[in-house]
Amino acid sequence: MKRALITGISGFVGRHLRDELIRERWQVYGFDVRPAGENVFVGDLSDRAALTRAVTECQPDVVFHLAGIIKSPDPQAYYTSNLFGTLNLLDAGMQMEKRPKVVLASSSAVYGLTKSAQPITERSPLRPVTEYAVSKVAQEMTALRYHYAFGLDVVIVRMFNLLGPGQSPDLACSAFARQIALAEISEQNEIVTGNLDAKRDFVDVRDAARAFAMLAEKGEAGQTYNICSGNAAAIQGCLSEMMLRSKKQLSARVDPARVQKIDIPVQVGNFQKLHKATGWNPRIPLNESLADLLDDWRERIRRGDPSTS
Repeated sequence: MKRALITGISGFVGRHLRDELIRERWQVYGFDVRPAGENVFVGDLSDRAALTRAVTECQPDVVFHLAGIIKSPDPQAYYTSNLFGTLNLLDAGMQMEKRPKVVLASSSAVYGLTKSAQPITERSPLRPVTEYAVSKVAQEMTALRYHYAFGLDVVIVRMFNLLGPGQSPDLACSAFARQIALAEISEQNEIVTGNLDAKRDFVDVRDAARAFAMLAEKGEAGQTYNICSGNAAAIQGCLSEMMLRSKKQLSARVDPARVQKIDIPVQVGNFQKLHKATGWNPRIPLNESLADLLDDWRERIRRGDPSTS
């Protein structure tokens, strides 16, 4: 039975990856800032000793590095977590007699402002436009250095826009679903949004978890793989799809304060490299992901999830 250590196991991707690996009969351990069940080491990425202890005690065959910061008002927080936290993890892996394979979760944000309408491949230029994106580029380059300089088996995964049950309301479609679910049990009739014109490549988190598991088995060290659907969908269309599924008539209003100052008009990826390496294809269609996301928010509200307030 193979052993996996998932950093950020209680997060959106981490929970789904844990379930996927258990189905595939892996022995799963976790590292997280909060208690998250059995076999989970509690600590922060900034705590090198805690990371080293987790890796040493777990003795993983594969480390899935998902932990990090996506949004913060403090620009330095991105580098403290995404860059220096990753350094701590890689150093912990280097201390093991049998070094683990590291599958590193990066983001399509590293591609930034593309100058072509063609789907983005792993060879497309990196043009990051946010602090988060820059921190992820630095994270990738650091991980690749450990591969080239020290022979650490590192695979980089660039996730495009994920959807599905359990997603944070900090992200657009999940924020819409939360508002719709709350409106259904209140007098609220309006959904407040940011820019709806942008087009994104959405992929279900459960498909992404399956891709991570497959790359742990078949991903080539030193290589980067896109996880995406290969299709661009308008944010407006996603909102409309969920509003049609609402139990009451709703309208939408764009709040200028929610419109990002730097926004990428269109982003769509190409997953052929991932498919060639593993045979992976996305299985869950966008409308199903959106329906499951909305139903998940209804359930979270029903049971009084703190994120609904």
